Amino acid sequence: MMNDKAKNIITEARDMAQSRGIMASIHYHRENSHLMRIGNNSVSLNTSEELTRIDIEVIQGRRKGTHTHLGEIGSADELFSIILKVSEKAGKSAEMDFEPVLTAIETNVRTETQYDVALDNLNPVVKEQVFSSIFKNTGEDYNYSGSWSSGSTETFSVTTANNNSAWHRLTDQQFMCVLKHPEKLWELASWQTGWKAGDVNAEITINEFNSLLPVYENNDGFKVESGNYKVILGPQALAELVGLTVWTGCAGRTWEMKMGWTADKNIGDKVLHSSVTVLDDPTNEQVFSDPLSDSGMLTKTQTMIDRGKFAGLLYDRNTASKYGKKATPNSGCLAMQPGDGPADFLEAVKDIDRVLYIPAIHYMNMPNMSKGIFTGSSRFSAVLVEKGKIVSPIFSSRITDQFEDIFGNVHAISSETISVNTSNTYDRRAPRAVSVPTWMLVDDVKITDCAKSF
Repeated sequence: MMNDKAKNIITEARDMAQSRGIMASIHYHRENSHLMRIGNNSVSLNTSEELTRIDIEVIQGRRKGTHTHLGEIGSADELFSIILKVSEKAGKSAEMDFEPVLTAIETNVRTETQYDVALDNLNPVVKEQVFSSIFKNTGEDYNYSGSWSSGSTETFSVTTANNNSAWHRLTDQQFMCVLKHPEKLWELASWQTGWKAGDVNAEITINEFNSLLPVYENNDGFKVESGNYKVILGPQALAELVGLTVWTGCAGRTWEMKMGWTADKNIGDKVLHSSVTVLDDPTNEQVFSDPLSDSGMLTKTQTMIDRGKFAGLLYDRNTASKYGKKATPNSGCLAMQPGDGPADFLEAVKDIDRVLYIPAIHYMNMPNMSKGIFTGSSRFSAVLVEKGKIVSPIFSSRITDQFEDIFGNVHAISSETISVNTSNTYDRRAPRAVSVPTWMLVDDVKITDCAKSF
């Protein structure tokens, strides 16, 4: 945990910059991270690291300088000397076409409502035991791989705009296990997350695998012909689609530059099915909330899509400045609201002749952002469902469609929601999760290609 000495050093350096009339922000970021990787049924990587970064930004009119210092700082004088160097960098930078805005922290903040000391200090032996239990209870003749990242993130921010400060600490974890047949090469996958120790449970993955193994073992793969199909999207697929739909349609900068799929839409226009509502909701317990927006405002719940209507745009401080708008108190905590469908998706499709269940979309990408076109393949745990019964696995099938069609042709949405961790594990620890229904039934989904294998 960050000690008082570090906070005092940062605060004193802020005061020194204030006295010199420097417009500066100081953001302290400390992470305690542990990662275990599994390969060929054994631990292939078991590593931990504690990293401290201090991000400094200085603004001079239409010029800006930034710098990231890696490691702790020994004194306020040392930190202030870095601020002066960043100020020199700002003075020599090219002018921007708008005046960047310094973060002004609205009020003093201290939060750790999603912090669990047990998860922060989770013994790697516990992780190994969970993986071992999965191997033992689903079959040691299969090949297993996966990863489990866990740890804590602590931040402390000040700016010369005022004397307020913001401290925030939370824990998170991201678990994935893949079961692969050594000869047939089909793959099952299970994902879990949460901010407390114990949120990841071996039994959840064991039950998921055991429910699908008989289907995969006893049936050949089904090759999906190109065409339009009824598709049940699982939570991993839905979370990624919700994220891309919102960030390319409801981000202020994208909309102002007319680059996204809502470029020709206005607030209040109907854009998706009336059953679809998406919030930016820092109060949702299934997301990793952030108390402050990048402009320094306390984050508040905002509606992005309201019963199918385009309801809101998110403006960060600099986009707001550039386009003459007000910054919004957004947190980036997306939550798609549930519907009234049953918990079990099989119950929802018991009267439908044929449905494809695609729990995750692999390597999703966007060939055309302005039209909201995305593409990606099924790969993990995808199955063919007939009259509410799973009848066979399906070969890797590619979806290429538009957000307006996927979220515009909704037939039913689960009444239950789940947390899906969408954090980037190849950069600094920055927990992010999306709350989504456990499934969504969509009609006329375009399957544009299907492999002859898994």
